[in-house]
Amino acid sequence: MQMHHDAQPGGCRLLLVEDQVDLALLVEMALTDRGNQVTHAHGVREALAYLDDAQFDGAILDIELGDGLVYPVADRLADLGIPYLFASAGHGHTLPRPHQHARFLAKPFHIDALQGAVKDVVHC
Repeated sequence: MQMHHDAQPGGCRLLLVEDQVDLALLVEMALTDRGNQVTHAHGVREALAYLDDAQFDGAILDIELGDGLVYPVADRLADLGIPYLFASAGHGHTLPRPHQHARFLAKPFHIDALQGAVKDVVHC
C-alpha cells in the first residue's frame, strides 16, 4: 500500500482501484503530474480500508479485480457522496442499477480521455 502526498494546491485526492500494476503506475503518474494526489489500491479489500482511513475527492475504479468485483467499493463511495467513474474493459459488463449513472471509460483508453473524465466527474 502506498500513498502519495505530492498534490499541488487545487489538485484532487483520488483513489485509484486497479489491479494491473503497469497500468496503475501510468495512470498514477499522469494524474500526479496534473497536481493530484493518488492513492492506489490493488483490490476491493484494500480500497475499502483506504475509504475507512482517508478522505477522497473522487475515485477511478476497474471493475474486475483480483479479489472480486469493485461494486462494494462503488457502493461505499456512493454512501459517502464521493464521485467515481469506471475505467475498465468494456466487454460484457452491464453496470448494476445503483451505478448505471456513473461515467464508464472502456479500456484501452487514452490518458487524456481519462484526465478529461476525472475533471468532468470530480469537481475539486
